[in-house]
Amino acid sequence: MSHLQPLAALGGLLLGGALLGGLLWWQSGLQPAAPRDDWRPPCVARLGKTYAAFGPTRAPDDRPARNLLFGVDRSGSNRELADAQLDAAVAYAATLGPESGVGVLLITDRSDRSTTPDMPFEPGEVGTRWTAAPVLCDGCKPDSLFQQKCLEQLEVAQSARVGELNAGEDARRTRLQEERAVRIHGWRDRVAGYTPKPGTSLLAFFTKLADLPPVRREPERTTVVVMSDLEASQAGERKQLDRFERAYRASGACPEASWLPKGISGLEIALVQSVRDGIDADLWARRWDAVLTCAGAHVRRHRYSAAVPLRQLLDEPAGPALALAD
Repeated sequence: MSHLQPLAALGGLLLGGALLGGLLWWQSGLQPAAPRDDWRPPCVARLGKTYAAFGPTRAPDDRPARNLLFGVDRSGSNRELADAQLDAAVAYAATLGPESGVGVLLITDRSDRSTTPDMPFEPGEVGTRWTAAPVLCDGCKPDSLFQQKCLEQLEVAQSARVGELNAGEDARRTRLQEERAVRIHGWRDRVAGYTPKPGTSLLAFFTKLADLPPVRREPERTTVVVMSDLEASQAGERKQLDRFERAYRASGACPEASWLPKGISGLEIALVQSVRDGIDADLWARRWDAVLTCAGAHVRRHRYSAAVPLRQLLDEPAGPALALAD
């Protein structure tokens, strides 16, 4: 009998210890996760296969993505404003998010790209956004107090995880934008002194434009910003444009013309026109509007002003009358 009492006491201690250990183990499953690779609280391990791969949902970023191409006229007739317009195009291009493709082209007398130090087109990159997944199916309820407490912790942990993932993605995309801005400004410094040969041709520019990857592959989401006085300097081109625009106005239909730019159908083209003394700005704007519209492009016209940021100008669609008004 004397031996049974100590054994009973020892058994009680062991039982109590086991119960206390079990309680501590149960509670430990509901504690916040210790720093480790798995962001989920430890209790998730006891929720079964349903939660084995549980985590936030990943999807492509739905921010509008577009391609933006700038054409800057470096010809003699536009030389007075050419540097300011190139700076405006570069400043705008450098602020575009990485989801947008961007390129800057110099308008010259040749359609062969190898003769012009254009900025290589850089395609956009669609980002990623993370959202929290539901911790329980619609209409479902926790089947125990333990599951309820664990799912509450999981919800908090997932919210923090979504914030971390999106913050990391935002930082990555900011870095991409900054790196591209450095490349764009570096290109601007390298072409600062470039002057094309006399006789710059806008027709040749549109021929060159049609051969670019974003124009061939994604014309419906590509915008081309042409910064020029729009005056053709070559006598033959002037006559072609004059005859075409007269026939277009007389008949209200697009005349046949073998030289009409091909491959630009579906593009949005913003003509940002330099206006100076001694040029009939509205005449040249009408001519190019007719040519490009008949080539299948969607044309809008603006008047260039150094006082109006290019972003503000292009974000506000304007018709021909408003664009050329003082």
